[in-house]
Amino acid sequence: MLSTATSMRPSIGLILGAGVADTHRFQLPISVKAVLVEDGRACLLLNERDQWELPGGRLEKGETPEACLLREVREEVGLEAEVESLLDARAFEPLPGKEVFIVVYRCRLAAPGEPVLSPEHREVGWFTAAEAASLVLPAGYLETLRRALPGEK
Repeated sequence: MLSTATSMRPSIGLILGAGVADTHRFQLPISVKAVLVEDGRACLLLNERDQWELPGGRLEKGETPEACLLREVREEVGLEAEVESLLDARAFEPLPGKEVFIVVYRCRLAAPGEPVLSPEHREVGWFTAAEAASLVLPAGYLETLRRALPGEK
């Protein structure tokens, strides 16, 4: 017999509107991203595809999305962050045929500091939403930045 907590939880297949037998179609890697905000600007990183992306990365087994986010910010830009709010959660295709599920949080710096670029990226910058509009960004990132940076267009 299942415990009450387990039996009350719907399966991911039911949440996504698929029959239980169809849930294999929805097993995507999960990537957690940060809109790290300081003085009305968000931190973006230039990747190997010449796109500016948000700091973040793959959720590891047993890790909460928030813990993943803080670890990835520390690894990619050497800064300590504090999670503020959930901004976005959706399927995303960074490369043709490669789909991941991204979870995006708005964060702020936990302490003052300067970013230290990891070998994963070529450049780091702080941008307003208006400035980010002229950059090459992955699909959907500009809309997320606009939601995270109120008063920006």
